Amino acid sequence: MGLLDLTQECLDAAEGKMPEPTPGPNGKRGKPPNRIQVFKNQFLEKWFAQAHPITPGIWFGPFVVWGLWSGAQAFGLGVIPLFAAGFLITTFIEYCLHRWIFHFVPKNEKQRLQHFLLHGYHHEFMNDPMRLVLPPIGIWPFAAIVAGIWYLVFGAYWFPIFAGTAAGYIAYDWVHYYTHYFNPKGGVGRWLKRYHMLHHHDSPNHRYGITSPLWDFVFGTYLPLNKMARQAGRHAAPTAES
Repeated sequence: MGLLDLTQECLDAAEGKMPEPTPGPNGKRGKPPNRIQVFKNQFLEKWFAQAHPITPGIWFGPFVVWGLWSGAQAFGLGVIPLFAAGFLITTFIEYCLHRWIFHFVPKNEKQRLQHFLLHGYHHEFMNDPMRLVLPPIGIWPFAAIVAGIWYLVFGAYWFPIFAGTAAGYIAYDWVHYYTHYFNPKGGVGRWLKRYHMLHHHDSPNHRYGITSPLWDFVFGTYLPLNKMARQAGRHAAPTAES
């Protein structure tokens, strides 16, 4: 068994063959499972392919504190716009990944599997509590690459900018978890939850923003909460250009 071998139920789900609901009381049809095992290797599956929602703060919180403290020592109040720039960059990365990478249109079996592992799993099992924040197998290598790029591009300013980027990532993951597992009664929380749930249930080709609809406005994928994509004739399957 190879380290990255996938389970048969994962391969089946990638092809649209979802697991059958477990039988309910008195033989009634039960609810479909809200999660499946992805990797055959139990150690990889448990420790690297899923994550408790608190872990983004544990992993990246120290980088936020270090970046702010170091930035304040080096740049004084100048750390604030640098940190804010890093946070804003994260919202842009979030939008780009969600729209053009996570929602790319697969053309063959290999691409369907890639799409499922990237984001299709989340749309099929959207309330899996251990896969609502990015797991180590996905976020740790990506964070290392981003840190290296920031170091090369921003030079001496990279650490407060990376601190803002890390804070933006924590906000992204925690807002995402919040929209799935909390039930806010009003305010910004309720708006963000409704906005994201409409992405899942009505408009997968719109409303890509999680922490903010900012880039949906910029790129024309914003829909207000009272606008249903199906009613507006905008629910057609995405094209390679979308």
